[in-house]
Amino acid sequence: MMMNRSRFRLHSLLMLTVMLSLSACSSDEVSPVATKGEKMPPFQMMSLSGKVVDSQKLFAGKVVVLNAWATWCPPCRKEMPDLQRLSELLPADKFLVVGLSVDNNLEDVKTFVSEQHVTFPMFWDEGGLKIAKSILKSFMFPETYILNADGVIIEKLAGAYPWASPEIISVLKVIQKTGDVPPPDVAQ
Repeated sequence: MMMNRSRFRLHSLLMLTVMLSLSACSSDEVSPVATKGEKMPPFQMMSLSGKVVDSQKLFAGKVVVLNAWATWCPPCRKEMPDLQRLSELLPADKFLVVGLSVDNNLEDVKTFVSEQHVTFPMFWDEGGLKIAKSILKSFMFPETYILNADGVIIEKLAGAYPWASPEIISVLKVIQKTGDVPPPDVAQ
């Protein structure tokens, strides 16, 4: 009986030592997570032409509408013309609409963007692995982040929206002036 207890303790001690050493030797990097009310973590995005762009430099000083989407997502496809229209309606020196495709195939993205005549900055996060899933924690699309001019995430919205509607444009203009989402009665 005493021998079994000693073996059990030794076995437990060895298992604990192995588990601790494995966790201490892990080379997995922990990605920063996009959190409402905090600054958007910096990340590198790849344009559809292959150019790598720093998110902080691109977003600096502007209210940003960052839309994570996919060509295989019907609501994403449906809201894209509204996002394009929004980008045309807002002054480029104060606002920026940005698309982040999570498609697996870059050619699908390029074809869709061309067919839809999308002119706002569009980036590709292959399979959503580098940015959408690890930093944005997006798993359902479309998902849109609204950042104020200081880079703080003030809203995270799931689903498609009528982005070019007067109501949404009014809210975005208040965000540009105040840095925050207005109370419901102010946005009207």
